[in-house]
Amino acid sequence: MLPETRYAYAVARIRVAELNMLNKARLERMLESDTVNGALRVLREAGYSESDDYEEVLAKETASIYSYLREISPEPGMFDMFSYRYDSHNIKVLLKAELSGSKETAILVDNGVLEKNMLGIMIRERNLSMLPVEFSRAVTEAVDTFSRTRDPQIIDIMVDRAYYILFRRLAAEAGSVELIQLAEAVIDIANLNSFIRIKSRMEDLDLLSRILIEGGRIPPKRFLEGFGSDLEAFLNAVKGLGYNVLIETAIENRNRITEFEKACDNFMMSMVSGYRYKAFGIGPLIGYMIGKETDIRNARIVLVGKTNRINNDTIRERLRNSYV
Repeated sequence: MLPETRYAYAVARIRVAELNMLNKARLERMLESDTVNGALRVLREAGYSESDDYEEVLAKETASIYSYLREISPEPGMFDMFSYRYDSHNIKVLLKAELSGSKETAILVDNGVLEKNMLGIMIRERNLSMLPVEFSRAVTEAVDTFSRTRDPQIIDIMVDRAYYILFRRLAAEAGSVELIQLAEAVIDIANLNSFIRIKSRMEDLDLLSRILIEGGRIPPKRFLEGFGSDLEAFLNAVKGLGYNVLIETAIENRNRITEFEKACDNFMMSMVSGYRYKAFGIGPLIGYMIGKETDIRNARIVLVGKTNRINNDTIRERLRNSYV
């Protein structure tokens, strides 16, 4: 692990970059704009690219996050654990297209560790040696299981599990307390999401047991033991582990998964918001990255809302907490 002070230059650069983030005032100006173009002008003032196609603008800004962080960081490879999320998405798209006999891969995304066209060749030819072992195993197992079950959901389950296990391993190898805590929280939130969704849809315990991931603060057995109980009982079983607010949100919004997802995003933001005040280490870079991704999510919520003429109060309710 690099000494914390090695990040002093990168943190100084981040402090400057934070000035262009979407604070409440900028988001409110976007909301009050009469048109999509008016909202885009606010983004241009914050350094986003110029285009009338807001998806193009947001895609470019997403790509710039990772290129910028790798440019200023003394250890650029640290950000691979986050970029592998995009590879995970691409692997799922490629496998589903292949196994369904479709050629449709238009929803492949950039920003992964592996260039998407190269990844396509690797999956098609089953040349998986360049993939992290977690992904290569998931591809092999998903293809084998799909051939027996014909259930495309198994692809999502296995590849998503592989990504979270990979994330946890890389965080541990990095030796960063912030990254390990973040990995644990990411896994716990993924498990909570699965638990809430499967309970709300009255699906079976077997599906939950296949989806749950090791490595968080809440052991999978707690979820399995709590599956037959109500959410209040589950809340009591995991008190003290830091997720009360999320489970309480789920209880209050039993049939509104979107409210729970928003609460999860805000929980992650509250977790990293303190990184802004650290002078050294990778924490401020991670906080900035998650903050920028939240900025882009909020910008998309506003722009989609404007496009569909949704009223400002409804759009405002959907926004996530900002980093700055």
